[in-house]
Amino acid sequence: MTKSGSAVKVLFVTTELAPFSKVGGLGDVAGSLPKALRQAGVDVRVVTPAWPGVLESVAASGLKTTTVKTKVYAAYDWRIHSATVIKADVKGVPTYFLKAEDYTGDMYPSQLNFWTASPFAVFCMQALELKDAIEWEPDIYHCHDWTSAFLPCALAWHRHYRQTSGKSIMTLHNVAYQGIFEPSPFLEASGLEPWSFSSSTMEFYGQVNLLKGGIVAATAVSTVSPTYAGEIQTYESTRELSGILYQQRSKLRGILNGLDTKFWDPNGDKAIPAKFSPKDLKGKAACKRALLERAGFDPDTDAPVIVCVSRLVEQKGFDMVFNAAHQIAETGAKLLILGSGNDWIENGIIQAAEANPQSIKLFKGYDEPLSHLMYAGGDIFLMPSVFEPCGLSQMISMRYGTVPVVREVGGLRDTVFDVDRPEGGNGFTFQTCDVDGMMWALRRAVERYRDKAAWKKIMLEGMREDFTWDKSAGLYKDMYEDLMQ
Repeated sequence: MTKSGSAVKVLFVTTELAPFSKVGGLGDVAGSLPKALRQAGVDVRVVTPAWPGVLESVAASGLKTTTVKTKVYAAYDWRIHSATVIKADVKGVPTYFLKAEDYTGDMYPSQLNFWTASPFAVFCMQALELKDAIEWEPDIYHCHDWTSAFLPCALAWHRHYRQTSGKSIMTLHNVAYQGIFEPSPFLEASGLEPWSFSSSTMEFYGQVNLLKGGIVAATAVSTVSPTYAGEIQTYESTRELSGILYQQRSKLRGILNGLDTKFWDPNGDKAIPAKFSPKDLKGKAACKRALLERAGFDPDTDAPVIVCVSRLVEQKGFDMVFNAAHQIAETGAKLLILGSGNDWIENGIIQAAEANPQSIKLFKGYDEPLSHLMYAGGDIFLMPSVFEPCGLSQMISMRYGTVPVVREVGGLRDTVFDVDRPEGGNGFTFQTCDVDGMMWALRRAVERYRDKAAWKKIMLEGMREDFTWDKSAGLYKDMYEDLMQ
């Protein structure tokens, strides 16, 4: 509550919003956390760019939209940038899509420079102007990753916006992406004061680092898991940025992400061939058969099915997977992978599948219904991440009774607990970032799978975990209210 006793007013400023625009976990969080916050008593609203196809997706979903009479404007690079505001209620959350020429290209540029970074700066300034168009002024601007980090910078250092009231929060979903580019002509074009570019603000080895600036300028900073909050303060995790994060640690909190448990529900999922729940697991066998048939394997096999649903990038540890392909095949398990990403990782997995055609299958690309089938039809979910700020896949897999095998990093360490601990657990974990560590955990899982009673107990332990947003929403609400004291 604010000092007046009214609900805290929070504007989510996000460049992704599932299911309309999504690249990674940020989209999932922005698409589900605001609903939980409103249920917790926070007056939260969302603003996001209308990237190509977004408004068409909104219309296809059946949502009613209205056009706000007043446009929003931003002065940037010596001209006025205007955007039309399209309002829709998304899961009961007032959501504002900004339609403008600035948002007609790709959501995220392959190369970052002044020109490709400009839409994100414009978006942040238009978000600051939104209050006049909708006649609602937030107490707190909740920003996410480097793509909205310009907003806290503007509140702190912009010639005009530093007079604006309102506090800001930066949530760090993945510190590996920081928004780094050459300072010219950005500093002059952006309206930021010259002193915003210094070693203690947004300067980073001679370049602009938007995320660094946002961290320094924000009133508070959060990350998406408690363990990740500690990891990012170490050089091993974030290299040169770790010192800034350590300096700012007094305003840093780690709050674990949650899931949209209505969307990820094996007892109500329309994308899978049979429903199941902790009380009745029969449908899972039908899902496994369907998955094996889809992969071209014998649907009657009793071999454990290992699944991965992921971006195929270095962060996710898939070099360990294809380097261990022969060892995985020797366990007798089937390995099914859904994803796309770096060419060298894709090629490594393709070669592994060609060398082990009876054991390994790659579904290249992303297929939403297939991802649901893999979560439901798998026995083991493999997630050997090099680093993982939070991770949602391990939570989803447990909801569907697919036991996770993960490396003990970030949010994986906060959600998956090894079954061989004295107090038991819900999965299998390993610490070392290498094939030996991964295979040690994976072999234990495959061996335990053969003990059906023990395996069922592990499955049920995971399925009964509480991965709703309720607890996390309460922690965010506490943070908002602390800022209003």
